[in-house]
Amino acid sequence: MVNLFKLNWFLILFASLIILFSLTVFSNWVLLGCIWFAVIFVFRFSHLETKLSNKEHRLYLTTAFVFPIIETWLTWMIQKNIIPNSWFWLNRLEHFSSAVGVTIILLPIYVDIWHKLKWWQSLIFVLGLICLIGNLNEFFEFFLRVCCKPINEEKFIVYYSDTMYDMSVNLIGAYIGFLIIKLNIRSS
Repeated sequence: MVNLFKLNWFLILFASLIILFSLTVFSNWVLLGCIWFAVIFVFRFSHLETKLSNKEHRLYLTTAFVFPIIETWLTWMIQKNIIPNSWFWLNRLEHFSSAVGVTIILLPIYVDIWHKLKWWQSLIFVLGLICLIGNLNEFFEFFLRVCCKPINEEKFIVYYSDTMYDMSVNLIGAYIGFLIIKLNIRSS
């Protein structure tokens, strides 16, 4: 499967199908999915992918393929309320998987830095980067909620606590992503 994802035509077809299906649940994943695949295309056509070792590249391609499927599935379950009252824990799982996925998918940008830093410096760098991206996503989510529906004090309290939980889960996901990359690099 990893070899299939190296083909540009398959990547274009896969990205199109994921984005088209995401339109059926219309959430912020539509925009984030477009950004996800745009980043992959930029890395592919600017040859940033070539900076990765074989094992790093395999991890990168696997993440590029598996994460959008997981994210689309989770978003669909949340938006369609497939499991009643499951929004809280499915949303945490969504943010966790997003943090892990983004940590791995951005590896071509910081792989040179990664190899030069000590492990703890790499950890601080990755946690900071992913938390920054996660916080921007949280501001985007909050903006969508406030703009789409009138907000009262009770909703604000729910949104605030959701933001705090999501930021915590982003931190845990970034740490797990760091460990996955670290173990992958060690074994290469």
